[in-house]
Amino acid sequence: MPYCNHCQLVHGEEHRFCQRCGQILKGSSAGARACARCGSLTFPGQKFCTDCGLPLRVARVAEEEEAPPVFYPRNADLRPRRRSGSRRPWRALFTLLGIVLLVGVVYYGWRLLPASKAPVTRTPVTVAPQEDLRREVERMAEKIRSAHLNKDINKWLSCYNSAYPNLGKLESQILELWKNYDIKEVNYRISNVQRQGDQLSANIVWNIQLYDHRSHDFTLDRSGYKIILEQSGNEWKIRDSKVD
Repeated sequence: MPYCNHCQLVHGEEHRFCQRCGQILKGSSAGARACARCGSLTFPGQKFCTDCGLPLRVARVAEEEEAPPVFYPRNADLRPRRRSGSRRPWRALFTLLGIVLLVGVVYYGWRLLPASKAPVTRTPVTVAPQEDLRREVERMAEKIRSAHLNKDINKWLSCYNSAYPNLGKLESQILELWKNYDIKEVNYRISNVQRQGDQLSANIVWNIQLYDHRSHDFTLDRSGYKIILEQSGNEWKIRDSKVD
């Protein structure tokens, strides 16, 4: 087994030079002694016989802080370790200067901030009168839509002014429509909402999907009107209407 006389390290058979000092290895048996069990050579620092595994008594070296391994470890890092007490004092000085500089930058940035922020004034959102009028028309149209879907004649009549021309005839036509058809869907589109004195004018287009009981077929009724609304109490009701 190759043995370095200088470093006192035992190497494997594949090594020709010492992995620590580079000296040529020789099969020297200096300092070796025979195993008490099998007679194989053992070297100083071994704890067990490499052939039979017999535990060996190894004398500790008092002069050294840490005895080097007698066998060369193949993947070990043999570079000398830096002691924790070997740090230079100038590193601590640089650390202290960095902390002082950071505190100075933070304090200078804080001094540059304004003493108080200007109060943020929010402009109140006001609803335009035109939008209010459109909502009134939409509220009336939504009641008519609900009356069609539920076939509620009282709700439908509540959307018309009592002075509406030929209101009785229009009521009969609606009842006849509900008798022959099922109302499946009702949509509307409102445009051109304008105020004219005490009245409102608007254009509304109705899309009504009908189901015929007699023919078992679906029909889409689309009609447009220009309506005039008049305020009655807290509600706007239809005063007159014309086919558009």
